[in-house]
Amino acid sequence: MILKTIEHQENIDLRNFCTIKVGGKGKIVYFPKDHKEISILIKEYDNIYPLGIGSNLIFSDGVVNRVFVHSKNLKKYEIENQNDIFYITAEAGVSFKTVVSVVKKYNLEGFENLSGIPATVGGATAMNAGAYGSEIFDLIEEVWWIDREGRLNHSKKEEIKYSYRYSQFQNEGFVYKVKLKLRKSDKNISEIIKNHLLDRNSKQPLDLPTAGSTYKNPPGTYAGKLIEAVGLKGYRINDIGFSEKHANFLVNYGNAEFKDLIKLLELAERKVLDEFNINLEREVKIID
Repeated sequence: MILKTIEHQENIDLRNFCTIKVGGKGKIVYFPKDHKEISILIKEYDNIYPLGIGSNLIFSDGVVNRVFVHSKNLKKYEIENQNDIFYITAEAGVSFKTVVSVVKKYNLEGFENLSGIPATVGGATAMNAGAYGSEIFDLIEEVWWIDREGRLNHSKKEEIKYSYRYSQFQNEGFVYKVKLKLRKSDKNISEIIKNHLLDRNSKQPLDLPTAGSTYKNPPGTYAGKLIEAVGLKGYRINDIGFSEKHANFLVNYGNAEFKDLIKLLELAERKVLDEFNINLEREVKIID
């Protein structure tokens, strides 16, 4: 009975929960308001999948038999400072746009390269989101997370397993809250972020639905460079394609279907393996 008191929707259109707008239906999505409600859900279900903005998620067609837990109601944050050091403690649903507004207000450095990523704090922590040589674990000090038994844990950065586009929270637990450490700057941070966003917009296809970077960069090279080298930059299968602006970005040109998207991924992976003997590793997450 208590599950009914947690905000939820049934028979949802999953295209509304990912930025590339591809996917079928989900049986149910919950919108907990605090860690206690998350714990209740984790104890009740064994197939929980956390959702935020969904910028790196692609859902399969048909009915996806998972219980989704969305962070839209987890948007509280606090700011504290000690001289030139500022700490932002943010719940999982706090968006990067909100963090950027704080960064600009107090002129804090460290977040500039991350400023254009469409992400929430929780999702970004789980995947160790990054761009332009920076990643969120450069700034993380502590993480509060809920394990598979529904217990709230508190871990220091040095206690957490993380690496390039990976953290242990991809496999265990629900990120509930994160503490970030930033420093007061002598630079004009607002101007730096503005120029960074202009550069990002000029190089990435942000005018179309996209899932962000499709593949992780292999050691010593770039996934986009490899995809372009095998002739797939701008290549389309019906309404899904690799962007003409940046080959490592999948874009939805209208009404893309999951089956075409998978064909395109498999084609790129096969061509790059044949040509360069490199296995492309997907950065996007396929949820089925």
